[in-house]
Amino acid sequence: MTKEQKLTRLVTAFAIIMIVVAQLIDQTTAKPLYQWLTIVNVPVLFMVAGYWATGLRWREVLLKGIKHYVVPFAVTAAITILGSKVIIKFNWTYWMQYRFVAMRDGVTTFLYGNGWPTAHVGDWQVLGTGMIWIALALFVATIVFKVVQYLPGHVAYQWVVTILLAWLGYYLSSQFQMPWSIEGALVMQPLMMLGKQLRVAGDWQVGHATAAAGFLVWTGVSTSGPFDVIMAAAPHWVFTSLGAVLGSLTIVYLAQRLIQWTPAFATGFAKLGDAVILKISILTILMSLFKMGGYISLITTDHTINVLLNIVVTLIVMGLLTWGARRIDWARQIYFED
Repeated sequence: MTKEQKLTRLVTAFAIIMIVVAQLIDQTTAKPLYQWLTIVNVPVLFMVAGYWATGLRWREVLLKGIKHYVVPFAVTAAITILGSKVIIKFNWTYWMQYRFVAMRDGVTTFLYGNGWPTAHVGDWQVLGTGMIWIALALFVATIVFKVVQYLPGHVAYQWVVTILLAWLGYYLSSQFQMPWSIEGALVMQPLMMLGKQLRVAGDWQVGHATAAAGFLVWTGVSTSGPFDVIMAAAPHWVFTSLGAVLGSLTIVYLAQRLIQWTPAFATGFAKLGDAVILKISILTILMSLFKMGGYISLITTDHTINVLLNIVVTLIVMGLLTWGARRIDWARQIYFED
């Protein structure tokens, strides 16, 4: 594992934990925590994507994107759609759940590729894909990012175009929900550019003051509402985007300090950030087909303990399945880095 890989995997490890917690807590009773998590949990993944996309040629962008984003999305779609069909056919609904009643709805939903339900496309209903929408959004965002890098002029010009693209994403989301989470890919362009700047900066260390300011802005922005990247929606798009950028730098700071202060722990913790799309796929399948909270309720009826156990069990299942996938040739090819 290179120094750069360790840093980015630590960042994605934090992201995975925050995504799991945000998905499994009660978003009503734990509203402040949920809003706080959403400001950075998904955005940091786009920052990391921008970091690694910097310097790639078009062929690499497209081939790696299809291999590591689109194919895993298709695999998740197949498991979710077929799993729903099997659960309904064999009447396993007591112990399991299904996402789609009709296979047609499942196929339409995943072809459209949005995480949140869209009204209809013609006569076909488009339901949400679950968290795996992130894979398609990363694919689209990387292509848009690559186009921006070809623009002539100073990097400041690229930043201006990036901000305009983010505004366009927010505007489009207020008009129509586009396929493949295109709006989300657009509003994440500032995070992609941040990743590029970190890559170009090399060994630049996020300072204490920057991290503290980032944390304060991140926390302050979250009091206005969540950052729903899935819908490209935010209470105040400029401030929310700024909170996401500065909050992401705070996460980078934490990763850098872990490497500096506890290198052995950092190496172990970084493993949680490996194969992030596989882990998101696992989370999507668990939440679509399994009644995780229901299983745990057989052990305890205390809501807080149930949620905490659900989070821990989900992370453990992610880890075990990731460990197993690494030993399967085809899974290793699409879910793990080249």
